[in-house]
Amino acid sequence: MTACLSVALCVDGGNIDQAAVTIASVLAHLSLGPPLTFHVFYGERPSRRSRRMGALRAAPHRVFLHHVENRFRDIALFDHVTPAALLRLDLGELLPDLDRVLYLDADILALADIRPLLATDLGGAAAGAVQDFGLHAALAEEAITGQPDFILHVRDALGWDTGNFTYVNSGVLLLDLAALRREGFGEQAGRLVMENPHRFRWRDQDALNLLLRGRIALLDPRWNSMVWFLEREPRRHFADRTATALQRGDPWLLHFSGPSKPWECLVDIPDYRLWWRAAIRTSPVWGQRWLSLVLSTGGTVVRRWIRRGSRHRRANPLPPAQLNRGAKPDHSVASRAHRDR
Repeated sequence: MTACLSVALCVDGGNIDQAAVTIASVLAHLSLGPPLTFHVFYGERPSRRSRRMGALRAAPHRVFLHHVENRFRDIALFDHVTPAALLRLDLGELLPDLDRVLYLDADILALADIRPLLATDLGGAAAGAVQDFGLHAALAEEAITGQPDFILHVRDALGWDTGNFTYVNSGVLLLDLAALRREGFGEQAGRLVMENPHRFRWRDQDALNLLLRGRIALLDPRWNSMVWFLEREPRRHFADRTATALQRGDPWLLHFSGPSKPWECLVDIPDYRLWWRAAIRTSPVWGQRWLSLVLSTGGTVVRRWIRRGSRHRRANPLPPAQLNRGAKPDHSVASRAHRDR
């Protein structure tokens, strides 16, 4: 099996700058090996934001920005799922010369080398993905409270037995494009979503789970660690504790899924601070955005960050080797990630 060397993202004007942060974070942790090719599908007309993506420094890797017609553009925003996200259903046709691709949402931040993920053997499955522990936790909670919501979605919209199924998150997908093309997955999934716009709560994610049921290889949960769910969602206590402990303790890909995004507000969560540091290194645009958020909050959140950092440094002083004259502290991304966790 030949390792996958291509990564795809599907964006619009609202998250193309965030996609640049995702790509930059992947490259920052990438080990030596063959160059990667990033395909960014942009479902809008060329703009200043799309030109910034074209200027992203990635050599020797390549970044291609594809302006495409989005057939899902008229589907209304629903539960934070945008029409651009639905383009992932068409990757088999958008990349006709590729047999495999790694799809990443634009709200992903890499903290580890993705080459092991790219080399994953799917064992004949059409896709590889991480189980959506948020949905399974919601079902466990509702079974106790007797207040069905997600249970109704799984039972009625997907037609599944709520006690016997596995549902994956579509933010990180290793796709066998050749297999998807052979069975016409893109056309089937697109028709399913467009003809039933109010049936599927998570649109393309529901379609993917429904059409590929039983043919999705489960990836290590650390390849899709959903930050908000792990840190703030009350029902996280109903999730698989072994898997979520791995996600919290050693995340490889952070996923800022859900309606709360780090670039919209300054939330006092360590992983949100990691995202801002990566963003500011990627483009000066993010430095300006961060400053505007700081000013809008009167600096309250930043002062809290500084106090917390000071307490952490007092509790975890630098090792003697770094205190020697002339020695420099380790400011690598991995070191910062470790200190902030």
